[in-house]
Amino acid sequence: MCTSLRRDNETPESFDATINKNLAGSLVSSLHRLKDGDNKDGGFFVFGDISVKTTGIFRLQFSLFDLHKDTHDVLYLGSIISDAFRVMLPKDFKGMEESTYISRAFSDQGVRLRLRKEPRAIMYVPRYPPNHHSCLISPLVIQHIVGLLM
Repeated sequence: MCTSLRRDNETPESFDATINKNLAGSLVSSLHRLKDGDNKDGGFFVFGDISVKTTGIFRLQFSLFDLHKDTHDVLYLGSIISDAFRVMLPKDFKGMEESTYISRAFSDQGVRLRLRKEPRAIMYVPRYPPNHHSCLISPLVIQHIVGLLM
């Protein structure tokens, strides 16, 4: 599965591929076979490191492909677009909330995710240039998106 950036008010006629230069991080994910929050087996696409480098209201488009092992043929299976989310200036960001149970469960199973143990006051030290803004997508959102594609 891969992801690309879309403006919130974008229509197919107004699609602008250059906006994807504002998307950074791991933009592809293979299927992870993991236990969910109820300890049931499931397939999940985890995007643990996506960021958007400009402010605004956006959506992510997730596209699913099947790569044939022997022929290397690629088959497009479908796409879905996320709910809208706001990207704000770093000075306006109040800090990450505590990580979700499912994020911790995935991390315990070997998926590399940045986890926050408990909410705390901001001691913000910019790690990116001033125009770099972050957006994290919950693994639960990805599971929901994949469920809609199936």
